[in-house]
Amino acid sequence: MGDKWMKRMEQGWQSLLSVVKIVLQSRLNTTLPASFRNADELLILANGPSLNKTVQEAAGFIKGKTLLAVNFCVSSPMFEELKPELYLIADPLFWIVPEKRVQLFETMARKTVWPMCLFIPVRAYKNKDWQPMLAANPHIKVYAYNTTPIEGFQNICDFIFDRGWGVPRPHNVLIPSIAMGLRLPFKKIYLAGADHSWLPEITVTDDNEVLMHQKHFYDQNQSQAAKVQKEDLNSAHLYTILYHMYVAFKSYFVLDAYARKKGKDVINVTPGSYIDAFRRMKI
Repeated sequence: MGDKWMKRMEQGWQSLLSVVKIVLQSRLNTTLPASFRNADELLILANGPSLNKTVQEAAGFIKGKTLLAVNFCVSSPMFEELKPELYLIADPLFWIVPEKRVQLFETMARKTVWPMCLFIPVRAYKNKDWQPMLAANPHIKVYAYNTTPIEGFQNICDFIFDRGWGVPRPHNVLIPSIAMGLRLPFKKIYLAGADHSWLPEITVTDDNEVLMHQKHFYDQNQSQAAKVQKEDLNSAHLYTILYHMYVAFKSYFVLDAYARKKGKDVINVTPGSYIDAFRRMKI
């Protein structure tokens, strides 16, 4: 009984903090796209290395679904091949590191010749540098979304998610992508390239530097182990990296509960994925 009471107390405190964060950080009047090629099925193209194989071997499954790409997908030929209707960006380094910002937005402005809705965090609007890069492209329509981290009682979280005032703690781009998909009319949301197989890729050097080999489908075997940068651009310690993983995997269970309450289905079609929250399906 004591543990249960303590958990409820913690959830109550988290719910209160979430409301405070919404007041301080969130934009309450964000808008959403109104129409889609396929309003029933969304396929989120995450950045995991398995995405290449999925696209090559499951073209029939991909065809006809509304596609949502993320972060640096635009740097790959796959972007122009699949022509995603939706695109979501979350990595804070895009607003902090000028080289990443230029690489992303100039490439996107040059390559996008079809109608595309681009979701940008509200916090990104504090940085004006990226906006002129997209302004000349009439095909890209930008929508703001809140990345305010929300925790607490599930019913309160669901109420907040429905209104787009926040998302489960967004320690990676897939979390706000799923949350956005659940706000839109899609009944089924499929996850491809959601490998999340980071644990075997972590090493610690004799100098106590933590390295992580973060593989992406667009790396073309050129990636290598590197330090994980925090938002202050300093290297992250192992406990920080593992904690962020814990938070991310926990957030998927929050999203699964939210989806079930809405009568929707999040389905992981990624072979070998480490995510254990969503229903699996082989394609």
